[in-house]
Amino acid sequence: GLKRKLKQGVKDAKLILREQDIYENNDKRRLYWLIYQYINGYIDESFFCNEFYYAYDLGINHNDLDKLEKNVFHKLDEIVSRFSPYKEDHLLAPKAFYTKKNYDRK
Repeated sequence: GLKRKLKQGVKDAKLILREQDIYENNDKRRLYWLIYQYINGYIDESFFCNEFYYAYDLGINHNDLDKLEKNVFHKLDEIVSRFSPYKEDHLLAPKAFYTKKNYDRK
């Protein structure tokens, strides 16, 4: 009845808030949000890699990152920049690109 509907409404609201992207590409918190979303399965590899590129390579002022963040995000950027969902890319240069299988959420 009403209690079940209310419980479902709260669950739906939490899901919407968790998935809400409130960070601009120039805000380093967007990188953390993207990682969280990907690890928890809310976004796929293609979305994660594209959005990470827009935020890290084009949006973030790298001077706003501390030493650890610079190191970790740079290494992650090297990985995500090699992702391609296109079979043609993998046929042309099999060792140059990563597939979905190369990414582990855990």
